[in-house]
Amino acid sequence: MQILSFNFLLYTICGMWRPIKWSSKCSKMLYSVFTCFSMYLLISLTLTQLLDIILVIDNVDDFAMISLNLLSLISVIFKAVNAIIRRDKIVHLIEILQKKPCRAYNKEDNDIQMKFDRLIRSYSIKYTSLASISATGSIIGGMLNILEGQLAYRTWVPYDYTSPLLFSITSIQECVTIIFASIVNVATETTILGFCLQICAQFEILEHRLQRMAKEKKKETFRISLNDASNETGKLSEHILHHLCIIRLAKMFNNVFSQVFFIQFFISLMVLCLTLYHLSSHMTFADIAPLIVYTFFLFLQIFIYCWAGNEVMLKSTGLSETVYQIDWILMPINERKDLLMIMKRSTRPIIFTSSFLVTLSLESYGSLLKASYSAFNLLQQS
Repeated sequence: MQILSFNFLLYTICGMWRPIKWSSKCSKMLYSVFTCFSMYLLISLTLTQLLDIILVIDNVDDFAMISLNLLSLISVIFKAVNAIIRRDKIVHLIEILQKKPCRAYNKEDNDIQMKFDRLIRSYSIKYTSLASISATGSIIGGMLNILEGQLAYRTWVPYDYTSPLLFSITSIQECVTIIFASIVNVATETTILGFCLQICAQFEILEHRLQRMAKEKKKETFRISLNDASNETGKLSEHILHHLCIIRLAKMFNNVFSQVFFIQFFISLMVLCLTLYHLSSHMTFADIAPLIVYTFFLFLQIFIYCWAGNEVMLKSTGLSETVYQIDWILMPINERKDLLMIMKRSTRPIIFTSSFLVTLSLESYGSLLKASYSAFNLLQQS
């Protein structure tokens, strides 16, 4: 699998994506065990933090701080489960991109595809580096807690962890879980970004093919044979099928990740409110420095979703302008009607949504920030 190879490698590292090339039963079984172990780590830390909120916490500040980690872990579990149970659908998306009419036909198409592949890899590596900073800060904070004789992260465990062995095992388990959770987050965000940019690449390839077809048409003589006319009509029909394939691909992608969109936006709204509230009540640098880094990464996390969806929306509507700018006057009436069909469909942008609540666009990103600030003001006044 060449498309999004780096992104699926991240999924593989954290146990959520068995490589497709692995065909032996033994390797499949071993990786399934690794997947179960990864899910156990995520679920156990989530449950122990939830029990800590229910059984131990008795003040608002501790509740706000623990809820940040709890909500983030719930989001990670949803992303991990989505990658596992919808593996076949995700593989199908990759297969569509690697088959006709989406695959590159010639050097120009291949150059466009390679350009977007490099762009996806570059963005993914940069985003992974930024996420590593946030994860490293969290791990360092956990290590400092261990040196003070506390667990790495505040949880309620159903056993006495005061013995050195149990204390070490529990703390190491919590740190490993945070690392796995960070990788799942990065893998999901970069995979969604990657698929969105792959859809943008398909639109750019389609635009190039339409422009090339118009140039070839312009070079022809005005007197063409019947066979040549049918060939041109066939080429244009392929481009229409390509456009419909891109639309279906986007719809399938939205169906696979729509629940992730909703969970991410809903939980991010709550986490932003709690983070801003906690920042307003703790003014020492030691308290707010980790939260500032965490808040910045959370804003960036949501921005990735919205920017990627906005790029697809702009590309899908920009196709009509590209069609209009080609020399369609030289074409027969039936081909003009076909081009008009493409332009007409392009007036409806491709928008990634989850029900009617979440829309991936920069406008939604601004609305989320406004909603977070309003909720923060409400929390501060209460």
